[in-house]
Amino acid sequence: MLFVSGSSPFLDITPKVYEFFTDSFEIRSDVEICHVNLRDENALGFTEVNGEEQFVQVHNKDMTYEEHCKTILHELMHVVQNEKGMIDDDEREQQAYEMEGVLYKEFYRNEMRKRADELTARWVSRQGVH
Repeated sequence: MLFVSGSSPFLDITPKVYEFFTDSFEIRSDVEICHVNLRDENALGFTEVNGEEQFVQVHNKDMTYEEHCKTILHELMHVVQNEKGMIDDDEREQQAYEMEGVLYKEFYRNEMRKRADELTARWVSRQGVH
């Protein structure tokens, strides 16, 4: 189950990214994604395990749409790695960075396809075409 907290201009995107990710990867843990200011941490995101829950912190200032989505995808990959017991930090980061790019491209294509379908449907309804 996903819980979203904090503040961010991209708060409404977070559940969409999570849903997209879980269409491809199983997450058994409850996950809370908290949007916070991580400027002092010099990072865009962190993942922590707390029993059966995983707590993801995502930076909420001065990020682009792409950076926000990639950060969530990256941290969700760490959630999956935690559940699988992957502990080698170099391997974890390499995989997370590789997958954030691949997954973001797919997510963005899907979102643009949905947007195009919505706009087409709206245009058709205004034209009275059936």
